[in-house]
Amino acid sequence: MKKDIRIYIDDMLDAIAAIEKYVSGIDEIKFSQTDYIQDAVIRQLAIIGEAARNVPDEVRKQEPDIPWRKIVDFRNVIIHEYSGISLGRVWQIIVRELSHLKRQLTALKQDLNDEAA
Repeated sequence: MKKDIRIYIDDMLDAIAAIEKYVSGIDEIKFSQTDYIQDAVIRQLAIIGEAARNVPDEVRKQEPDIPWRKIVDFRNVIIHEYSGISLGRVWQIIVRELSHLKRQLTALKQDLNDEAA
């Protein structure tokens, strides 16, 4: 049985919500000094990348502004080149990219729900 694509989108949105919770009220310095928060955030970014990797091309084409390849590529760095992870880059993703991605995924989820109805 094929997994409903919306589940991958939900996984990505859940991971973003977790990251938002983990970094709520902290700044980049606190983030860079707190190993367990770094680990938790990086784990959720890996989940986002893995879920994105499983979204089929026909669905990706519905939202071409989502940087699917970039998300998956960063997941590959996390999983395969973990010593090369830049905490500065992770922080930039958190503060500059996640809220926009959240809006894009929410819109895509709504579109998919409308199509399924």
